[in-house]
Amino acid sequence: MLRHYDATGLLRPASVDPASGYRYCTADRLAAAAGARLVQVEARLRAVESEGHTPTNDVVIKAVPALRVAELTATAASYEPEDITPVIVPLYEELFRLLSEAGVAPAGPGVACYEDAPEGSGRIRVHAAVQVSAPLQDGAFRVLDLPSLDQAATIVHRGSTDTVLPTAQPLARWIDANGYRPDATRARSTLSAPRTDRPHAGGGGLHPSVESP
Repeated sequence: MLRHYDATGLLRPASVDPASGYRYCTADRLAAAAGARLVQVEARLRAVESEGHTPTNDVVIKAVPALRVAELTATAASYEPEDITPVIVPLYEELFRLLSEAGVAPAGPGVACYEDAPEGSGRIRVHAAVQVSAPLQDGAFRVLDLPSLDQAATIVHRGSTDTVLPTAQPLARWIDANGYRPDATRARSTLSAPRTDRPHAGGGGLHPSVESP
């Protein structure tokens, strides 16, 4: 079980026995992991409680302009926050490190995109990106243009990515109830944070505005 918690980023061991691979955890790390798991459970309960209560006044149909972004990608086990967060946090940390080394400054908020991974089995390809003014490239990080969206159903989530489900699920129900068909291959989230130069997830970090074309 400790190996699983280590792999998902929920509970990092204080030390690992090099011979047996056994993980050893301190009491303070166990307490922190329990608190993180409680946040996830509370988010799931709020999602269940909100079933049937669609915040229609919060959903806005709008056009989304094309964006030039720098990105890194990785694969998560599912769309669940407990699978996305341990993947997207290191991606953004590495992306900002590489941008700093390359002398490229962010030109806007972060943009996260998700799509089904080619290997299937419910796995998700996570794109951690941020707006930049830089030439197109495909090196240590990729710079590409995200196409504009003529029409996107959008909703603002106030909170971290760990608690986004109670917002994202009503948006999906609103889309279905109003006869729209979402294009999952172009869904994205625009991310903001208290310190806008470096968005980070968890706690008071990434605050997504969810956009579904």
